[in-house]
Amino acid sequence: MIFLIFACSTEEAGILHPTSELYSASMISITASSYAMGYPDTEPGPYGNHWKETAQPQHTVNISAFEIDQYEVTVSDYSYFLSHLYSQHPEAARPHSHPLQPIILDEYGSFQPLEGEANRPMRYVSWYDAATFCAFRGKRLPTEAEWELVAKGSDIENPRAFPWSPDGGASCQKAVYYTNRTLCEEHPAEVGSRSPQGDTPDGVADIAGNVSEWVFDWFDTYSAEEATDPTGPSQGKYKVLRGGGFRETSDALRSTDRVAADPLSRSEGIGFRCARSLQ
Repeated sequence: MIFLIFACSTEEAGILHPTSELYSASMISITASSYAMGYPDTEPGPYGNHWKETAQPQHTVNISAFEIDQYEVTVSDYSYFLSHLYSQHPEAARPHSHPLQPIILDEYGSFQPLEGEANRPMRYVSWYDAATFCAFRGKRLPTEAEWELVAKGSDIENPRAFPWSPDGGASCQKAVYYTNRTLCEEHPAEVGSRSPQGDTPDGVADIAGNVSEWVFDWFDTYSAEEATDPTGPSQGKYKVLRGGGFRETSDALRSTDRVAADPLSRSEGIGFRCARSLQ
């Protein structure tokens, strides 16, 4: 199932972005692990379930140690990034800014979060925006296999269907999503708002719900073969989104759910976090 999301398409003047270091610098170390990636080979049911069908066949992956951002990249983080680009040359920020982003350019040539937005996850960012931001911070987007390891865990006998624990379904106390009756929030919430109830056992926040997250890989069907540190195909048409957003149902919050999206897509429900390899 293909899910396309489209939206309408010098120094920082002494202005500080205090949350930039707080959130982007906070990372969680993930130990080298082997785990079963994907959903077990069971019948999807008479109506089908895309979160099962696109996550098969289940296969073994071996992942080297890495770090991942504890929180989704915030509007404040991204404002600092745009301000840096703008200070180099005003046109440098243009490809990574968008009128719907909750950011304004002030009279001093500094990008600032709109009121109340500083600690919310950055939205209306394409895959290319996300990858460029992560590179700016000396990081990269997590691979799809890394992301799923964080969400699911390495316990092959007791994988986590949802990131917070081996049992217990989604609720508005654990994630920001659509319950099939109501939205937990009208817009993405501040990062860490569901901590600690919605955190992974390692302490990674909001990896399910709030905003879907870009990962590194081009979308492709899974192979049944064992793989070590897979990064997906070398080229493709769609990139992968993981985790589900504030307008999506609990199916999208599952640790194995994967969505294909145009890498140029921008939406209020799309954000990202960064990762870094450990030698």
